[in-house]
Amino acid sequence: MQKFDDISVSLKGNLAFVEIHRPPNNFFDAFLIQQIADAYEALDEEDECRVIILKSEGKNFCAGANFGEDEDMLDKSVPYKKLYAQAVRLFRTKKPVIALVQGAAVGGGLGLALSADFRVACPEARFAANFAKLGFHPGFGSSITLPRIVGIQKAMDMLLSARRVNGEEAFAMGLADKLCSKEELNEEAEAFAMSIASSAPMAVESIRATLKGDLADQIENIVDWELSEQVRLQKTEDFKAGIAASLSRETPNFKRK
Repeated sequence: MQKFDDISVSLKGNLAFVEIHRPPNNFFDAFLIQQIADAYEALDEEDECRVIILKSEGKNFCAGANFGEDEDMLDKSVPYKKLYAQAVRLFRTKKPVIALVQGAAVGGGLGLALSADFRVACPEARFAANFAKLGFHPGFGSSITLPRIVGIQKAMDMLLSARRVNGEEAFAMGLADKLCSKEELNEEAEAFAMSIASSAPMAVESIRATLKGDLADQIENIVDWELSEQVRLQKTEDFKAGIAASLSRETPNFKRK
């Protein structure tokens, strides 16, 4: 297995662990998602690997894009096109993926968590599709993945209000598949993964492919639309107000301009 700059990959029996190392917030960019996709593709070729556990070092699973430090993330036309091209690769993975979510999974970080088949969370976890509060459109395919997982009404609530959902509510609505204490996250994720890994691997991959259908193709199409809307809204005064308010931790004053 190749070595990566921002992630580590390890095998323990039939379980593979892909861990992000950008603590404490594990902000993402196209390069990080590319590394995860490269790891997934390599693990698809590992016969011993039956289930992948995606996790992060530090306080948060992934707090989204770091608008304060990465000016390129403010220009969605180029870096986000690269990002979404890499994101689509995650959905083409053949093996089941379980995301272990501690702390925040916000914005694109939520999109990353939603790319997994399952999510194991603790009560302290926070899931938020905060795009509307920033003045732009959801991305990372979450326009499809969120309603697919929690239903259209709950997804609409999260996307339009941009409110945070804690681990307990996430479990109640089906956004998290397992809920346990923060101290037990690793143990719970491994036990869940082993319950899948104990099944016949070719049957698991076949059933998973049937249930997912053309999801990867749907994601590939929707990210183009999401990006076009993000680029359009990026030009508005409301977008500038949303980003400024986020950085200063103030309430944005949107004017429909």
